[in-house]
Amino acid sequence: MNFTSLPLHEALLAFVYVSWEAARGDLRLRPVGLPVHLLVFEGFTHLEFPRREHWGPSSSINTLAQPQEGIFEIGLQSGDLIRIESPHWSFIRKRVRYLRKFISLL
Repeated sequence: MNFTSLPLHEALLAFVYVSWEAARGDLRLRPVGLPVHLLVFEGFTHLEFPRREHWGPSSSINTLAQPQEGIFEIGLQSGDLIRIESPHWSFIRKRVRYLRKFISLL
């Protein structure tokens, strides 16, 4: 699967975790109709995460682009553009660890 065909239109960007030491960035996403996923960038060399919300507040993804090899852009419905330069990325289904504990409490 290529980056621009990931099923992320209207997916919710829940959080971003960056390990500076490992040069790894994890974006936790809730795609429409799919379980929680991580979009992981390994070996990043540049990160831009503006939060100006020119079009109003939103945490939902609007567009994905890869203008050059190793450069990834995530357009949010707020009008913000996340830009990441990284040689490697992966899209991983996130297993929800707390679900068993929650079910056992019912």
